[in-house]
Amino acid sequence: MPPTTFFYTYKIVISQYFMVRLNQRKPNCVVTVKNPTKKNSSVVFTSNIENDVEFSQIDEWKHKWTPKKAVGRKGSKRDYGYVTYKLISESRSFPDTSFEHKALAIALRTWGLRTKDIRFKRVRGNANADLVVRFVKQKDDNYLKDKPSVLAYAYFPNGQAIGGDMTFNDSIWWSKNGEPVNAHKLMPETYPPNTKTKLRTYNLIHVMIHEGGHAIGLKHHPNCRECVMYPYYSGLVVLHDQEGHDVGRIQEFYGKRTLSRQIVDYFRRRMKRKWGKK
Repeated sequence: MPPTTFFYTYKIVISQYFMVRLNQRKPNCVVTVKNPTKKNSSVVFTSNIENDVEFSQIDEWKHKWTPKKAVGRKGSKRDYGYVTYKLISESRSFPDTSFEHKALAIALRTWGLRTKDIRFKRVRGNANADLVVRFVKQKDDNYLKDKPSVLAYAYFPNGQAIGGDMTFNDSIWWSKNGEPVNAHKLMPETYPPNTKTKLRTYNLIHVMIHEGGHAIGLKHHPNCRECVMYPYYSGLVVLHDQEGHDVGRIQEFYGKRTLSRQIVDYFRRRMKRKWGKK
């Protein structure tokens, strides 16, 4: 959605904030899947971007998070501030482990490790959060229920409470690495223990990193297939490190964090090993 349309929408409804939250007005990023019910179909994630347009340079979003600088134990100010986040509803895909909380922390840390000005902090209970994340059934979300192929959507930072919020479709199955899972494990009431049927799942960490990028201000990168911010699903769990791609773009927003190449490479290898495609 172009920024002008976005601002126009909020000029109309900003005085009716609670209605905005209830109806979930059109988000900035929409992730969808083709043929979601067809067995063994080819899955492609798409978004609200005109893919037949050639881009020479990305017209970046103009708003970013500017949190107050954190204060150290001895009262000294840090170089960074905290963007807070909270997961307010969990996924049916992880009933015994609450993996979605870990996945969200990993996804946001992926961005925070490369930026100087921001870090991410989880808040709990009734505390307000900058980024509010939730899993909902299609039928319970006014945006999702009319678009059954949408997997997740997010809002750019915009100075309003809804900015940075992310919603994930919990009518599909999520997993740690996007690999097929035995149907009995996911749906024991439907499939017998000896079933050989496997159900498609989607890599939650990959999608959370992608949506987290939008939540802190990044648009899609329409030309870089190796980028997490490419508008099609790839399952990638590491950021593209070359200039003008994932890392370079986010550092234009929030500065460059000083880390040795050895530390960066260690985290990249760890991410690929634990959460990437097998």
